[in-house]
Amino acid sequence: LQPSTAPPKPKPPPLTKETVVFWDMRLWHVVGIFSLFVLSIIITLCCVFNCRVPRTRKEIEARYLQRKAAKMYTDKLETVPPLNELTEIPGEDKKKKKKDSVDTVAIKVEEDEKNEAKKKKGEK
Repeated sequence: LQPSTAPPKPKPPPLTKETVVFWDMRLWHVVGIFSLFVLSIIITLCCVFNCRVPRTRKEIEARYLQRKAAKMYTDKLETVPPLNELTEIPGEDKKKKKKDSVDTVAIKVEEDEKNEAKKKKGEK
C-alpha cells in the first residue's frame, strides 16, 4: 500500500457545556431538562406511593403515644352529650315544660337531687 497524501481527518471539536446538541439547545439545557424530568418522576412516585422514611425508635414511640392520646380523646368526645342538652335557655321556666319536649340533662339532675332530698327528709 502506498501512503496517502491526503491530509488527516480533522478531530471533532471537544464536548463542552456550550456545545449545541440538537434543536439549537446547548448541552447544559439538555442536562437540565433531563434532570428536571427525572426529579419530577421521583417526586410523583413518592407522592403516589407511601415511601417509608427510616425513623428513630424515639420518633416511633412518640408517634404511637400521639395516636393513642388522639384515640382516647375521640372516645371521650363520643360520650359527651350534645350541647343543647347541656345548656339551659335563659328565661325559660324550668317547671313549665311542653309535653313533647325532651328533658335535658340539667333538668334530670335537678329532679334527681330533689328526689334524693325528699327521701332523706322522709328517712329522718
